[in-house]
Amino acid sequence: MLMSEQEIINMRAKLDRGLRDSYEKMLRLKMKLGEAVVVTDADGFPVTIPAEEAWLAYSINKD
Repeated sequence: MLMSEQEIINMRAKLDRGLRDSYEKMLRLKMKLGEAVVVTDADGFPVTIPAEEAWLAYSINKD
């Protein structure tokens, strides 16, 4: 069964919300525990930063 264009749009929006909510929950927990997260730099190399720094970067760029 094929999905309509609107069903695809709705499913993608639901997935985007779920991923965003999950990422925010993970960052909040890591901040509470004083943990770091691994992200990539501009060249694609992994770097470890405090969760607070990741939250600030996420908050600035999320919209």
